[in-house]
Amino acid sequence: MSTKDMAYNIFNQLTEEQLKGFIALFGGIYSTENDDMAERKAAFERMKSVCRYIPDLDEKEELAEYREEKYGK
Repeated sequence: MSTKDMAYNIFNQLTEEQLKGFIALFGGIYSTENDDMAERKAAFERMKSVCRYIPDLDEKEELAEYREEKYGK
C-alpha cells in the first residue's frame, strides 16, 4: 500500500469535525489560497518605508550627560 493510499484511508475514517480540525491545523502551512506576489511586494515596500537610520549610541557618553543633568557634576 502506498503512502497516498494510507493517507486516503485515514482521511476516509475521519469525521467532518476531525477534518475541519486537520484543515485548521495545517491550513497555514499548506495554504490553499493563491499567493499574490504583488501584494507581498507592496507590503514589503510599506515596511521598508518606515525604516530609518538610528545613529550609534555611546552609552558612556549618555550616562555622563545624564549624571551631569541630574547631579551637576
